[in-house]
Amino acid sequence: MRWTCAALLALGVASAASGQVAWLGASWGTSWEWQAPSAPGTNFLHSSDAAPSVFVAFPMRESTLFRLKAAELPYTEVINGVGWPGRLRAYTAGIDYLMPGTFGQAILSAGLGSYQLDLKAKNPPAAYEESKFGWYFSVSEWFTVTRRSRATVELVMNRTEHAQKPMIFTANVGLAFGW
Repeated sequence: MRWTCAALLALGVASAASGQVAWLGASWGTSWEWQAPSAPGTNFLHSSDAAPSVFVAFPMRESTLFRLKAAELPYTEVINGVGWPGRLRAYTAGIDYLMPGTFGQAILSAGLGSYQLDLKAKNPPAAYEESKFGWYFSVSEWFTVTRRSRATVELVMNRTEHAQKPMIFTANVGLAFGW
């Protein structure tokens, strides 16, 4: 943990010294699960629960950011044929590649992390609420609002190693602030 904090501090100091901007952002959106076991015969199952996320991103080079992200993804785990509503809490680290976009700045991002299943039930089966490895890929567009703020639109695909190998897609809008 100390080494992680030291590395993040060094990235922050290096970015401030070189004039590059670090970013803090938050977004809110909706999600779909691809071929969800809780809805056989449905390709994209839409969730009525929100899919919020927050991130901090530090510049590595002029067109590359290192992003730490936390997100909550609605998910229903099927246990013995019964759907148990819950959330996958994602804690990921990834790389963002910035490029000129159609209307703003386009970003391709990919990363790895931990996805913790948290069932909403009062007494969920303990063996199912565990952290598993996962990864994500996203495309986004950032629109300039002010010199140090951006409106963001992001499409993300998350995949975890939980029992049913869920693939969850999110569409989020948000704000990012640079410092």
